[in-house]
Amino acid sequence: MFLDTNIIIDMLQSDPEARRVKKILELVGNESLFVSVFQIGELSDWSLKNGIDPFGPFKHLKETSRVIPLTESICVDASEIKHEMRDKGAPKFSLGDGLVLASARSIKQTLLTKDKDFKEAEDVIIL
Repeated sequence: MFLDTNIIIDMLQSDPEARRVKKILELVGNESLFVSVFQIGELSDWSLKNGIDPFGPFKHLKETSRVIPLTESICVDASEIKHEMRDKGAPKFSLGDGLVLASARSIKQTLLTKDKDFKEAEDVIIL
C-alpha cells in the first residue's frame, strides 16, 4: 500500500486509539508500506511548520516503509496525471499529487489518501 503524506501525518500525530488511525491500520493490514522520496520533503515541511525536528518523522518513515526514488519516467507521468485529473474536474490537483500517484503506479500499488482530488483515479482509496 502506498501512503499519501496526509495519511502519514495522521499516523504520526494521532493517538493510537483514534478512529481514523484504526481505519488506516485496518486497511493497510500486513501489507508493505511505500512512500515517495518526494514525500520526505513534504513531511519535513510539515514538521518544521509544527516545531518538530524533521529527522524524527523521517527516521520513522524509513523504518516503517520503503522509500521509492523519483525517476524521469515518474516525473513525466506525474505531469500527465496532473493534467488528466484537472481535466476530470480536480482543479487543485497538484504536481506533488501527481508525483505521489505516479510513484504508486510505478510499483503497482494502491494509494491510500484523504485527498478528494484523487476521486477520479481508479487505483486510490480515499478515507
